[in-house]
Amino acid sequence: MKIVFVLSLIATAALAAGCATPPPTRADLDGRYVCNADRMARVDREARLEGKEIHWVHCPLAKLRVVG
Repeated sequence: MKIVFVLSLIATAALAAGCATPPPTRADLDGRYVCNADRMARVDREARLEGKEIHWVHCPLAKLRVVG
């Protein structure tokens, strides 16, 4: 019974590993739009210094460029 259980665990692990998505490549990432975290942090910091309150509806976008 233990052997069947161990074999089923090994088979399940092999199937799960086969279903994993491949890591993104440079071509997949280049040119994608992502939230500009640096700009958001700068605006939040300036708002705190001026005593203002910020509510983000949409984040500012930046085009991702892969270097290397």
